[in-house]
Amino acid sequence: MIGNNWIFRSISPIQLILTLILASGIAFGFGITSVSGVLDIIKSEFELSEIGEQFVVGILVLGCFVGAAIAGPISARWGRRRTIMLAVVLGGLGYTLILAGIGFGGLLVGRSLAGLCIGLISMVVPMYAAETTPAQRRGAVVSMFQLAITLGILGAYGTTLAFAASVPWQILLGAGALPLGLGLLAILFLPESPRWLAARGEHAAVEKATLTLGLTDEWQEIPAAPAHADNQSGTALTRGSTAAVLVFCSTLFVLQNLSGIDGILYYAPRIFQELGFSAGTAALAATFGLGLVNVLATIAAIALVDRLGRRPLLIIGSAAMAIGLAAVILASQLGWPWVGLAGLAIFIAAFAMSLGPLPYVLMSELFPTAIRESGIAVASATSWLFNALIAFTFLSLVAAIGLSGAIGLFLAVCLISLGFCLAFAPETRGARLEDIETAVLAGRPLRHLGS
Repeated sequence: MIGNNWIFRSISPIQLILTLILASGIAFGFGITSVSGVLDIIKSEFELSEIGEQFVVGILVLGCFVGAAIAGPISARWGRRRTIMLAVVLGGLGYTLILAGIGFGGLLVGRSLAGLCIGLISMVVPMYAAETTPAQRRGAVVSMFQLAITLGILGAYGTTLAFAASVPWQILLGAGALPLGLGLLAILFLPESPRWLAARGEHAAVEKATLTLGLTDEWQEIPAAPAHADNQSGTALTRGSTAAVLVFCSTLFVLQNLSGIDGILYYAPRIFQELGFSAGTAALAATFGLGLVNVLATIAAIALVDRLGRRPLLIIGSAAMAIGLAAVILASQLGWPWVGLAGLAIFIAAFAMSLGPLPYVLMSELFPTAIRESGIAVASATSWLFNALIAFTFLSLVAAIGLSGAIGLFLAVCLISLGFCLAFAPETRGARLEDIETAVLAGRPLRHLGS
């Protein structure tokens, strides 16, 4: 397909996969955070209460939860490519409603549809990338999704910092449709995942897809997969360490979201006001600084994930996140806003190198083929469920127990993450998906699945 279109003759499959990853991740990051810089404007225009503000933020995240929950069965039946296309259509409809400016109801429906889109791509795009990328490059390529998310977040913060005072908020939010269009172009010129095709018994299509993707040598070492059966996932869940993998991946996402990252990303301008920065430009500028740290640390994580490995980064990152939040608590108590900014920067940098990208990498690697769609869907839906919990409650939590109290709860979660990763996190660096699957089905303990 690629060679038949002159526009794409010079673009390799891995470049198209990276384009898809980057476009989808940017759409993800921009979509979930663009509201933070215009929330005060929306609050004023629609005369919202604190609960109403949280609802505007949380309705998109709730849509993400639904999208992630349905992504598994849809991608299992329709394939990865068509599921990604469906996500783009839903996102396009949502952003069109937002741009139309038809009132508070239109805003909520539009953000709900955008959330469905983001939930679908949060599950399917990393899985597609893991299934279509050579093993030695898989960790870095899948981690690019997290980098793209941080670029989207930085873009959202930068856009509102530069234009919130002069451009209607509908346009600032609706700009999230642009990267979706680029992602659609990329997936149109990529083949279906050969692993999904093999599970369907479409062996001729598998051969063509592996040739296109440059996976022929790797695929020759993989035993033929059985034809897909609807009851396979239920059977696979009881085999070996599969259930433990499901619990492990879901727990990583719970820890990821309860670490406080979502509250900080969604409500960063408010947090900086609580720490002592002036409202408006100062708070937005500090927020943009966090976004920049997020991008730079994620670039470092991509360079290290296939060198140092998954396990060391999870352990070191969880410890550094706790240190950063401790500095924020100190700053809040003593009225030191710049120390608070430094603490949040440490937290964001450590998160971007550990609990940010690695749950996506590990979930795409650890689930056996027969349960990969449903397993990743459960893990992703769990992530979005707890994400929504934070989105709907963060401002109320700060009002009830103060910023220091809220950050203290997040600090405790980071310490739990440290202990959990020390006890259970495996090292999957450089391992083929099929070798990992063999270890899982053989019942090897979580800690040694990638050995």
